[in-house]
Amino acid sequence: HRDAAFGIFATSIHRGGLTALTLSALLLERNTFHDPANPEAGLAGLGFAFAIAGVGLVIGAVSAPYLVNTFGRHKVIRYGLITSAITLPILAIYPTRLTLFIPAFFASACGQALKVTSDALVQSKIDDYFRGRVFAVYDVSVNAAIVLFALFSALVLPPSGKSLFLPFFISAIYLLVGVTLLNKKNFKSQI
Repeated sequence: HRDAAFGIFATSIHRGGLTALTLSALLLERNTFHDPANPEAGLAGLGFAFAIAGVGLVIGAVSAPYLVNTFGRHKVIRYGLITSAITLPILAIYPTRLTLFIPAFFASACGQALKVTSDALVQSKIDDYFRGRVFAVYDVSVNAAIVLFALFSALVLPPSGKSLFLPFFISAIYLLVGVTLLNKKNFKSQI
């Protein structure tokens, strides 16, 4: 089913982007926001960023049913990507701890709402006979995106983690998928 495939693709792209941003956050906290000679401070900073992202994940998961009821599954998936994209450039332009925490929260909240909604979309559109296999493909797709984005970010990120390119690149991919592939013509709005 085309909508299920688009949902799987959107989730894979979003999770891959989050992985790249996680590697950037690790380097920023370890080598830029804290003294590299004090790895414990960098680890504590990364833990705090993860805690903020975790709050976003919970809010995204809890709000997903309400958002789907209000806007429909397709819009939640589409605007989850677009909203995530909007928050990322601030980290590229002004790399500070605060500007790391803002996209960590919003990208995690939007990403989890997108993931929960996409899971429900796949569940509702795929026949029982094929559902297990489709979810296996879903897992492989997400894992492949995570590995590819991690590899890419490892190649392009400097040791400081500061990068104009990576957040803008991830943002552009999110926007490209959200605006073109998941547009109203290709990805029909339904509850």
